[in-house]
Amino acid sequence: MVNPFKFGVVVKGHDFCDRENEINEIISDIKSGVSITLISPRRYGKTSLILNIFDRLNYLKTVYIDLMGITTIQDFLDVYVRAFFEYLGGVKKITASWKKIFPNLEDLQINFGPFGASFKVSPSIKNIEEVIALPEKIGGQVVVALDEFQEITNIKEIDLLALFRKKAQLFENTTFIFSGSRRHVMYEIFSNLEKPFYRFSKIYNLGSLNKEEAVGFVKHKFESTNIKIDKKLVERLYEICMGHPYYMQYISHILWNISSNNEKCYEENLEEAVNLVLLSERPMFEALWDSLTSNQKMVLKSISYGISPYDLDISAGSVKAALDKLKKLDVVEKINRRYNVVDPFFSMWLKNL
Repeated sequence: MVNPFKFGVVVKGHDFCDRENEINEIISDIKSGVSITLISPRRYGKTSLILNIFDRLNYLKTVYIDLMGITTIQDFLDVYVRAFFEYLGGVKKITASWKKIFPNLEDLQINFGPFGASFKVSPSIKNIEEVIALPEKIGGQVVVALDEFQEITNIKEIDLLALFRKKAQLFENTTFIFSGSRRHVMYEIFSNLEKPFYRFSKIYNLGSLNKEEAVGFVKHKFESTNIKIDKKLVERLYEICMGHPYYMQYISHILWNISSNNEKCYEENLEEAVNLVLLSERPMFEALWDSLTSNQKMVLKSISYGISPYDLDISAGSVKAALDKLKKLDVVEKINRRYNVVDPFFSMWLKNL
């Protein structure tokens, strides 16, 4: 029997853990023509959420664009154009007729190699504006998702944010979903009144999974594969993971493997699964820990134990500098005037040092 829990990949349909409230709210906003900025820590399932929303918006035209890794305006143009060519039927189909569809796009070169097509769009201001406006050219209501949108700030040749806002604010048929996991950068883009995208969209902070939904999802998956699991054990799993989507699926995946030859999951099986995840994540945690300064390590460890870092025997200025860096790295966050380690398993690992 196939393990019903998937992690580390985009999941859709029955493999996606609900988020009904979030989906319904975002769809309602999109129907009203409101663009959305979706912000969360890494591995919170933003991409899966977007694609599941797109499945429910199948009466609209939807285009997904992954901006991860772009560093130049050329990268942006190539990725953006490719996404629209793929949406319109594939690169080979559109290549011969692209001038009819996008008559104002100049000097587009398409080359076919062993790894597929490569694009090169001349990065003139006119071309950049034409590329940004592509969703308005394909007709009908369009929803464009720009995943890892903060990567645009890597581009230094031009103020792309200002140019993008200048064009996008005039669009009549396009709604955007801007998604990002480098939260301090995303907040700077969308919440700083001096930035072009200030109040351009509704900011939606994607939090941990709803407990009732997550517990029901995990319990159903186990029982649909003829493995019994007590609700209290699933609730314990949720508490350990703190509702973190990646770890909920990861722990459940390992727990299912451990229990697949039995008819029931037990507490000791959950403990074994947690230890296996900690062992698997250890190299990444060690690499992050080794990259920190001594002050950052002291501050981070105090937070993992629920102790205020300002109680440490170092200056307040040093604590603030360490906190600023840890927040920038998205290692810690401040909620209700209290600092927390973002990754629950990293926090657990820190306590075992």
